[in-house]
Amino acid sequence: MERPPAKKRRESKNHQEIPNPINSNFSSLNPPTSTRDPIPFDVIYDIFTALPVKSLVRFQFLSKFCHSIINDQTFARSHRPITKPDSGLLITFPTKLQTAQTFYISGLNGGSATHRLTIPPRFSRYTTHSINGIVCLDFGLTAVVCNPSTGRSTTLPFVSNPRATPAPPTYYCVNSFGFDPISQNYKVLNSWRIHGKQETEYRVFTVGGTATSWRELESGPPYYPQRESLCLNGVVYFRSWGDSSKRAQAVMVAFDVREESFKEIQLHRNAPLDAATSCLAKLGGRVVIAKFVQVQQDAKLTFWELDDSSRKSVWVERSFLFTSWTPAVDSSLFVVVGQASGGDSAEDEIVIAPRVLSSPLLLCYYNRVKSTFRWVEVSGLPPYDPFDLSSNSVMVTNYEENIWPIAPASKS
Repeated sequence: MERPPAKKRRESKNHQEIPNPINSNFSSLNPPTSTRDPIPFDVIYDIFTALPVKSLVRFQFLSKFCHSIINDQTFARSHRPITKPDSGLLITFPTKLQTAQTFYISGLNGGSATHRLTIPPRFSRYTTHSINGIVCLDFGLTAVVCNPSTGRSTTLPFVSNPRATPAPPTYYCVNSFGFDPISQNYKVLNSWRIHGKQETEYRVFTVGGTATSWRELESGPPYYPQRESLCLNGVVYFRSWGDSSKRAQAVMVAFDVREESFKEIQLHRNAPLDAATSCLAKLGGRVVIAKFVQVQQDAKLTFWELDDSSRKSVWVERSFLFTSWTPAVDSSLFVVVGQASGGDSAEDEIVIAPRVLSSPLLLCYYNRVKSTFRWVEVSGLPPYDPFDLSSNSVMVTNYEENIWPIAPASKS
């Protein structure tokens, strides 16, 4: 009896781009075999790309074969879950005595926050805004890039030998975080102005690639970087001082992640200069500098919105008054996180969060169109500790799930 013809293997629309397990990217692993016909690789791949991140995090431990697929950057780029996860908030703060940094996840409508991970051995100088759910922790001479969705992080090599004698001061050694949407590369920019030198040193590290050390850039703006950064459309923005005394006029520095080039932007004459008393945020698809001030029983929020679409950068100043401002925390300790949906619509509510930890954590949601605001409570966080003030600093940023793997960086 003749054997029936074999079934034709299902063709995938992206068949040419799908990595095969025989390829070295997947460690030459083959799908598990059985007495039945094996499931074609591209079918498994298509199923995985449609699964939510939470399922993939669990499935990667089923076998080496599953682990090799899920922890590949090519797979992360093609991951398109059928059900889009809801946007959320990432809340981070130090543990007791700043021995580590812990991360919680909360829904946009508040409720109980869920602990995601804790990263030792210390609390970072500052944590960047989330980019596709990925954040960067700044430690001066080094940085840690973290993906709370997978619970993984990687520590980058030291910019210079921390045991060098004499050790140069690192007060103006700052790490910024950026993403290029074209190449889909994440990069960390280190800006270091060393006392006594006439120029600021700039270095770049491509996260998740083959790099094992920082690449020094040939030139950049000769300023003193502040600890803040915001990435929008492949450009990293941060303010820098004109001199170390913080008395000279500050400027906005724009770093193109793909081209690795700089642009200097003069600030609005009324815009705040200090990142310690104001913040950067993304609203309506643009970068804004935001500042809260207390006005008797009310609070005033002022935006300086940057239009950087043409050669000449233009700032637009807008102010909003919050009447009957009632929280116990002073309004100057609140910062703008971003928009509630993560979108760019003017109707999206603006999320405003405190810099100081409390339980429950009170978030303000402001609607610019209706000129109304409401309060949202996030529970499940540690309470304010009057005996350990160092553990009360909190940072809130927009969050979304991402399966992107963070490959450990080799030590230099």
